[in-house]
Amino acid sequence: MIQNFKAWLKKPYYMIDSTPVKLSMTLGVGLFTFLFLFVFRPFGIDNVIHHNPFLIVGYGLLVSFSLYISYFILPKIFPIYFNVRSWTVQKEATFLLITFLIITTINYFYHIAYIDNYMPSFSYLKFMFRVFSIGIFPVMFIIFMIEKYLQTKLKVTPDKIVEQIRKEKKETIIINSDNIKEDSLTIDIDSFLYAQSNNNYTTIVYLLDEKPKKVLMRITLKKVEDILSVYPEFIRCHRSFIINKSEVLKVEGNARALQVTLKNVKETIPVSRSFPKEQIIS
Repeated sequence: MIQNFKAWLKKPYYMIDSTPVKLSMTLGVGLFTFLFLFVFRPFGIDNVIHHNPFLIVGYGLLVSFSLYISYFILPKIFPIYFNVRSWTVQKEATFLLITFLIITTINYFYHIAYIDNYMPSFSYLKFMFRVFSIGIFPVMFIIFMIEKYLQTKLKVTPDKIVEQIRKEKKETIIINSDNIKEDSLTIDIDSFLYAQSNNNYTTIVYLLDEKPKKVLMRITLKKVEDILSVYPEFIRCHRSFIINKSEVLKVEGNARALQVTLKNVKETIPVSRSFPKEQIIS
């Protein structure tokens, strides 16, 4: 159960990377917040509107400002984390949580400064609950619309669109040898097939002109694993092997002796007994 959950968290997820779509969401959710508060008037907001209806506009504006921070500023500060190719369910969930905390914190200080006199005082946790109870509606609507857009307009599932994005956005990795006299290796990550440990050396196998090429470098497999850690398609299935699961052709054997066959590779690759098969074929 836990292993399946971890595998699900590492699954590729569609990341919104279109500026017009992000702007529409930023403004749309802010507008929704204002309209929701103005029409339904929850949590004693009616008293605020009676005294100064323009104060409610501030909530909507700050929600839009918070989303602008999440969608436009954070990706500039942390470009490696906000990589379309490496976006996963776990990253999406973390992003939504951080966005929710930004919205809550900014609006909480606004509430304390300008609205607290017209309403009962709220602790931060109570205010967080109220923000969540309102924000869950536009968030669920956004997720629903994205899924509908992918399946009806583009006629693909989220997994397929992620695969397409990865093919379109070519990206290279650089593997530096521990031997300063040895040249570094720069390869397209989609051409990476597998890496095999040889004590303090690692054999890197990748496609060059559609043929597998092997390079022995003085670098530990752990360091190679660290370089590839931002890309969920690379997994360490054995203490001596890292594979690109996008290249998996078939998985054979049983719990005692599981082996993986990769495209363009003749040799089979062993899988550790403790490693869940689901992480390879997911």
